Amino acid sequence: MELPELMKQWRAKRGQESFRVVMFGSSNTEIGWHSEGRHGWPCWLSCIFRASVGQHIFSLNTGIGGNTARDLLGRIRGDVLPVQPHLVIITIGGNDYFQKHSLDEFEANLRKLHQILRDAGALVVFQTYYALLPEAGAGLGAYMDVIRRVARTTEAGLIDQYAWFGPWRDGALEQYRQIMRDPAHLKPVGNALFGTLAGRTFGCQDPAMPADLEIHNYLPALEAVGAPHRKLKMDWLE
Repeated sequence: MELPELMKQWRAKRGQESFRVVMFGSSNTEIGWHSEGRHGWPCWLSCIFRASVGQHIFSLNTGIGGNTARDLLGRIRGDVLPVQPHLVIITIGGNDYFQKHSLDEFEANLRKLHQILRDAGALVVFQTYYALLPEAGAGLGAYMDVIRRVARTTEAGLIDQYAWFGPWRDGALEQYRQIMRDPAHLKPVGNALFGTLAGRTFGCQDPAMPADLEIHNYLPALEAVGAPHRKLKMDWLE
């Protein structure tokens, strides 16, 4: 799925049709006090969609802390399908890693999630995590590889954040620690970075960022390891 092309199509439907996006995942997706009164990445991405694509894009956050892919399967029919989403962004895998769910089960559950959503008429985008700090262990990458494989073989969309955050952490650990709240979660500045890069993957403009979040201090390091650069001109936004 070409995500910028999808946004171009949706932008052309302003005044004709509205679109519902669901952010589906665990603690790094959910709304909560841990955000220190700031946007989490889903809120940043929602703002980006509405600024770049239009106010006919509506987003719903259905993240719940502690969830695994198994948990998402257990609540998808109650928490996601009733809103008849056009697009679901699935960000999951950290708790599968921490709870030592097998890679085979994780993959099977992702494929079931994809099939349920496609049968319901929704498009699916899988999103890999940022990188965890070393004290959280080194096994998350295998789960992120599964996400990539499922996205590729189902022709779902993919936002491969781990491909950028992982090399950045490995090459500049002390700087990377500045965006992490704890070994497994982002600070507000980390969420701003995560949301900004998700928006760039969709071909959208960067958000109007409060100066004190200072994401400009970190974006060059991410761009240097392959994260998408800001596009100053996008033909579908003309």
